[in-house]
Amino acid sequence: MIIGTLHHTESIERMHPLLKEALQWLRTHAATAHQKGITRQVLKEGILWANVETPAMKSKAEQMLELHQQYIDIHVPVDKDETIGYLPDYYLPSPHIAYNPERDIAFYTAEPLCYITLHPGEFAIFTPHDAHAPIIGEGQIQKICMKLKVYPPAMLTATLQKKHRVAIDFERPS
Repeated sequence: MIIGTLHHTESIERMHPLLKEALQWLRTHAATAHQKGITRQVLKEGILWANVETPAMKSKAEQMLELHQQYIDIHVPVDKDETIGYLPDYYLPSPHIAYNPERDIAFYTAEPLCYITLHPGEFAIFTPHDAHAPIIGEGQIQKICMKLKVYPPAMLTATLQKKHRVAIDFERPS
């Protein structure tokens, strides 16, 4: 799990070839996407997109942990604070609802190790090793959940260069 603010992302942008693009889209559109009626914004088909949501929040007791295998999540609350439970995958018991590869999700009833509260303008990144219980709170929340495809590095590089003409540069900046 990585937590930060949308205006201070330089130190993590090189962790995934599309992370910089995802965070830039969030900086530019997070505050206005709901007002513009955007519900889903595809940046790279099957690889990078934003789900613009207004879900009903749940209590800690109601919300289950979720875990993904194929995508990294970036959660960004837009209009109010969001609490998210966290538990590393090595603490997880058997799933309460088995992994669904079409939806890339499994659900668990384990207790989170800790809870974080994100404020508008902040984000949390969850990898496939980070079980998380989002949308904890009261009422409804406007939020965005970005999805980034997880690939083996060589496959990701080849796919991005071929399909999306993305320049890959893993060199350290000078």
